[in-house]
Amino acid sequence: MKILVAIDGSAQSLAAVAALADRLAWFRDTPTLWLVHAHPPIGYKGAASWVGHAAVAKYYDEESEAALASAKELLGSRGLSYVVEKLVGDPADEIVRHAAAQNFDLIAMGTHGYTALGNLVMGSVATKVLARSKVPALFVKH
Repeated sequence: MKILVAIDGSAQSLAAVAALADRLAWFRDTPTLWLVHAHPPIGYKGAASWVGHAAVAKYYDEESEAALASAKELLGSRGLSYVVEKLVGDPADEIVRHAAAQNFDLIAMGTHGYTALGNLVMGSVATKVLARSKVPALFVKH
């Protein structure tokens, strides 16, 4: 079983990692955990030509590493293995696209737990993933 764990560096995403790690015994076979961080693209499309593609790539990599650090530390402290994926694009779109393209069995992610009205106003990534994904999703409210 392959589980995509969406990580954004928030307390909510770390809670989802912890909740999943606490429940791995629920699965018949130990699943493979993929920590996935999807970084929104830089708003100014000409930034890469202005500062250079290498600088933009380095920026994305450093930001992704910072977002993933706590989740990697938590899983490492428990002796659990994982795979890391760093994506660039609209987070909800990238999570859904990657989960489908790589044949994941489950998407796990944290959520702030806003009300339906709050999601309409604020546009939750979790809400978008739920609406767009054909891969089952597990949400952890923190």
